[in-house]
Amino acid sequence: AASAALNDAVEGVVRRLLEVCTEHGEGASYALGIAFDARRLDLVESILNSPRAIALPPTQPNSKCQLMLYCLDHVQTLISSKYFRSQIISLLTAEFEKCLPVYASGDAESTQKLSAEEQAEVRGLLFSGLCRCLVEQDASGRVAEILHQLLQESSGAEGLLMASQIAFDILQMENQSFQQALLDHPLLRAPEAPAGDPENSGESGERSTANGDAPAPDAEKKEENKEEKKEETKAEKKDPEEETEAEKKKKLLRSILSGEAQTAFSNQFLQRENHTDLMLLDLYKRSIDTRSSLLHHGVVLSHMLMQAGTSCDVFLRCNLDWMARANNWARFSATASLGVIHKGHVRDSMKLLRTYLPASASSAASSSPYSEGGAFYALGLISANQPSTSVRDYLLEQLQVAGTASEPKQQGCCLGLGLVCMGNAEDSEVYEALKQVLFLDSAVAGEAAALGVGLLLLGSSNAAAVDELLAYAQDTQHEKIRRACGIAVALLMFKKEQEADALIDQLCKDSDALIRYGGMFTIAMAYCATANSGAIRRLLHVSVSDVSDDVRRAAVIALGFVLCGDRQQLAQILKILSGSFNPHVRYGAALALAVACAGTGQKEVVDLLLPLSSDSTDFVRQGAFIGLGFVLQQVPDAACSEAGAVRQQLQRVIADKHEDVMARFGALLASGLIDAGGRNVVASMFSASGVLRQEAAVGFCLAFQLWYWYPLIHMVALSFSPSALIGVTISSAPALKKKEEKAAEKKDEKATDQKGEKPTETSESSDVEKYEPYLEGMSKLRVPAGWKVACVGAKKGQFAYVPSLASLEKKEGKKQTMKAVLSTTAKRNRQQKKKENEKKDAPETAKNEAMDVDEEPAKETEVTKNEADASAMDVDSEEKSEGRSKTEKGEKSEKEGEEENKDGTGKEVELKNPCRVLPQQLQCIQLLPNSRYQPIFPGRKAGFVLLRDTMPSDPDEFLEPRGEAPAAEEKPTEEKEPEPFTPFEWSG
Repeated sequence: AASAALNDAVEGVVRRLLEVCTEHGEGASYALGIAFDARRLDLVESILNSPRAIALPPTQPNSKCQLMLYCLDHVQTLISSKYFRSQIISLLTAEFEKCLPVYASGDAESTQKLSAEEQAEVRGLLFSGLCRCLVEQDASGRVAEILHQLLQESSGAEGLLMASQIAFDILQMENQSFQQALLDHPLLRAPEAPAGDPENSGESGERSTANGDAPAPDAEKKEENKEEKKEETKAEKKDPEEETEAEKKKKLLRSILSGEAQTAFSNQFLQRENHTDLMLLDLYKRSIDTRSSLLHHGVVLSHMLMQAGTSCDVFLRCNLDWMARANNWARFSATASLGVIHKGHVRDSMKLLRTYLPASASSAASSSPYSEGGAFYALGLISANQPSTSVRDYLLEQLQVAGTASEPKQQGCCLGLGLVCMGNAEDSEVYEALKQVLFLDSAVAGEAAALGVGLLLLGSSNAAAVDELLAYAQDTQHEKIRRACGIAVALLMFKKEQEADALIDQLCKDSDALIRYGGMFTIAMAYCATANSGAIRRLLHVSVSDVSDDVRRAAVIALGFVLCGDRQQLAQILKILSGSFNPHVRYGAALALAVACAGTGQKEVVDLLLPLSSDSTDFVRQGAFIGLGFVLQQVPDAACSEAGAVRQQLQRVIADKHEDVMARFGALLASGLIDAGGRNVVASMFSASGVLRQEAAVGFCLAFQLWYWYPLIHMVALSFSPSALIGVTISSAPALKKKEEKAAEKKDEKATDQKGEKPTETSESSDVEKYEPYLEGMSKLRVPAGWKVACVGAKKGQFAYVPSLASLEKKEGKKQTMKAVLSTTAKRNRQQKKKENEKKDAPETAKNEAMDVDEEPAKETEVTKNEADASAMDVDSEEKSEGRSKTEKGEKSEKEGEEENKDGTGKEVELKNPCRVLPQQLQCIQLLPNSRYQPIFPGRKAGFVLLRDTMPSDPDEFLEPRGEAPAAEEKPTEEKEPEPFTPFEWSG
């Protein structure tokens, strides 16, 4: 009774403190934290519905709207219990549903003082928060209803903009099954195409002709039938002008939900802002011994990481003979690297890889099985987490054709299928095909098949699949298959937390070290980013007590997954483990820091990794270099003083022929990681909105299996996320011409004028009249080049790109340049200076006589101008002035659009759309006032930002994704006949 009374008294004190925080202070967020720790749902509800929170305007920090968004942003990191987290999500869903009608009508007292734009912003935030909650609850039907409701609104483009922004937010959560459910929902489903539509029925025929096969007679008949059907369906097809406005809106929204728009704009950004230093790659190629296949492979992987997503493979094309030295699995990996470089180009994937794909789809014989297997793997990397029926069917067909004749082709097909169908647990056909390869008991192909099953059933916790994998792991004698089955089980248990505890106990108590190894990664994936104390305790115990070094290494790596949301706690724990006597534990500590702290440049993390980079064990140095490559991504010297020293250390280690090969290989990987994606991407476990990225967790988990097979390093590309701010608008404004196009037209006009030809009747007088809107009847998603943001208050060079080797060499050469001075001139200058000094007092004269040495060229300004002009031979003055002007122009063009504060005084620096914005830079980003384009959600400063066009009728310049023609140009047009020759008389 006494204890119960004490508990009641303590609870009363806590309740009064919470009331003080919510009603009289600014500590509502602290009160929510206490309620989360106490797991009291009633307290959370009372805080959200307190009178003060309801009375405050929704844009104020402690208002109900902002408190709900705060809960949604921190529910993953502050609440360790999955059950209580689901209760909070349900509560927030109900509260969002209550608030939407109130804020939408503007009847609430808190909204009466808001402007129309502020009310629209609040309403959009509520819709966005509600949809995020519904995604967590897997309520695709309700989300489809909300999107359909926004599309049906008649308030201009406001509803469409909100729906588009919400669609981009859903894509950030990387839930492919949820996206597919939305696309298949009746309210958002596309109108059915005619049965004879060649666009849907001609994929297989196009594939066969693209591979260079001669069409069979039956195929020719089919082509003739297709031509006939095409003529018939032309009349049945709707013209774009006849499409209703609702159909056009739905079509635009589906392009976002399918991921096509996001991929196109991301690839455009990576291509335009590519800052890869090709001189570094040439330096590495010259530094390594060509007889070392591992170092050769390391340079290929370094290039792959540097150019990830940029579609730039110039280095490979210029060094084809050097690339041809790769043999066997190194050739497999080199071919697969093209998939990382061209990641996202799903439509052109078959064309990009047609050189390496089998010439005949039905023949199992192959002259280069490793290249073909790598091409299949590359297809999967290009289409990773992007549903592509054609690629999926092609890989499935090739897997059946390969049979047991070629293990490399089986390996590539299994990994490619797993990547293309990632998370699509309902695809039973692919599952049966992969299981059939697994049960062949081939070590190489079985390993890939097990990993493919894990990718296919990602996060499904399919009990039958788990039992089959574990049973086969117990039966087989191949270590590769047993280990891969353990990793596959870990992928199946992604984000299952307490639901996976029974399975984790079973795996961790197994006598087989390979099964326990899988158990460590099962903990990592099931409790990813939860900071669960039970999981941390178990991993720490295994890391110091297990008899297998592999299991201990895996346990330490798993700590990085579990604590990736709490970097401070992770650094404290790994500070002790990084000093372990066991080198495998030290190696695991380096990779754990890489998972959680990628792109942060934290000093305490770098201080932990630097001592490991000079460790006595070669593979520990390799792990330390890889960790430094991750941590220092996009980190210039101004932000981290050790960044420049680490880059120099990597170059020194790569060039040192006495260094161990494994350490040099790790340095090559680190040099690619530190400049990944043209210095525009970061390997992050969280999206810009703070949501755990499923694709990143899978990429880290599989890439860190490089200890056993190097081509799995390619999987790290799944974790790459562009650090970009991309403003997108839906505008029908005419597109202005670019300067290059105008210059080309002027040349054509001059040429026609000189010939005396008359301009064609179709030419227009004004640029605006010539450029029609690209969409048929309605504008599409476009990136306005005129939208800018300001970077305010940053230090000089804090967010700048790392200078290239060429620019550094220019600066060093400029410093070393000296004027040529004759010896007689120098002697005369010294004598004149001596006379001038004699006029001064005696001590100064004695002092100057003792310093009778050659003066530096910089001190010659003291000589009179006439003598200097007469005697000094300024041989390189003109060259220096020209070099200075060129250098200034180069630096200006290189830094255009960058977030560097040149003066270091807090001066505003304008960044053009799209631009690179680092996570540390978000607090410095501000919107420019009186801009034509205004964000639909003004708080967004990273990722995709939907913009409201305040002047939709005025022309502007828009950036079109490269490789994608405007819609107006995609229409089939009749080929123009060439103009006839001008008449002339032949006198011969």
